[in-house]
Amino acid sequence: MKIALLHHSRLPVSAYGGIERVVISLAIHYRQLGHDVILACAKGSRLEDFEIFELPSDYQSRPARSWLPKDIDFLHAHEPLPILPELPYLVTVHGNGQPGERYPANTNFLSASHAANHKSSIFVYNGIEPSQFPFVREKSDYFVFLARARWRVKNLKSCIHMAREVGVPLHVIGGEGRSTREVRYHGLIGEREGKLEILARARALLYPTNWNEPFGLAVTEALACGTPVIASLNGAMKEIVSPDVGVTCRDYEEFVRAPAKLDLIHPSACRERVEKYFSARKMAESYLQLINRIRQERTLPQSPATSESPEPLHLIYKPTLLNRLRLKISGKV
Repeated sequence: MKIALLHHSRLPVSAYGGIERVVISLAIHYRQLGHDVILACAKGSRLEDFEIFELPSDYQSRPARSWLPKDIDFLHAHEPLPILPELPYLVTVHGNGQPGERYPANTNFLSASHAANHKSSIFVYNGIEPSQFPFVREKSDYFVFLARARWRVKNLKSCIHMAREVGVPLHVIGGEGRSTREVRYHGLIGEREGKLEILARARALLYPTNWNEPFGLAVTEALACGTPVIASLNGAMKEIVSPDVGVTCRDYEEFVRAPAKLDLIHPSACRERVEKYFSARKMAESYLQLINRIRQERTLPQSPATSESPEPLHLIYKPTLLNRLRLKISGKV
């Protein structure tokens, strides 16, 4: 079949761009698995050996058949579709919805947790190309943070507190700041600027997310490098970070104690977990099973909607008086 992969971004991305990388990986593996692929994306996109279809400015306000090429058999969108297509389709949701938000029946989520928080049981894990990540057995004595640091829920503040308490330097990828001997900021860097080298040689990735993380590509990237992960128990973390590849924590006290358990983790187990469960090939195969189901049944048997009672959060924060007051007043830290 001929599959259109839709996302409004310009491809490929120069730095990070998690959704964009997922879309490109799917294009590669859909084709390897015997399907034709077209990428429906923003003007200026260039991807060697792939057909690019430039999205019209009003594509969200018109039926897909009026602007998509006529030979498309299936539309796999990675963003909302305000007007449901007449052709078979699947929408992958990459974020968390607002209270009361509803989704089309042919919607997919990124983890069991993500699906459950949207009254669904249908999900496909994100995948990466393990071969693109350097596997390093011998680690250096520093931690790494990899996320958009300005997003409070990514919880850089707790990473800095913890690293200082245990006396291990912290390298921050994805945020700006004044570097010291304890904390070094690298900004939003990509592979060319040394992101993978820093990630691969770290003693651990710190990922104490304080929200129901739908997935967390940075976690699988670290594991592919053989780097263990110290994470919260929120969202998909408990699905990705098993005890043989990292430590999941319920609170700040467990977070501070977690580095003591890293010596029990073997880098090869981290890499193997990604190869088995979170590879791009595995992702594409799982999606194709779902796509074939939709082509047969037309509509998935579900009515997804953002749950009024999502999974409770295990907030990780240093229990200072100020943090306790913030939590009491706003429910956030």
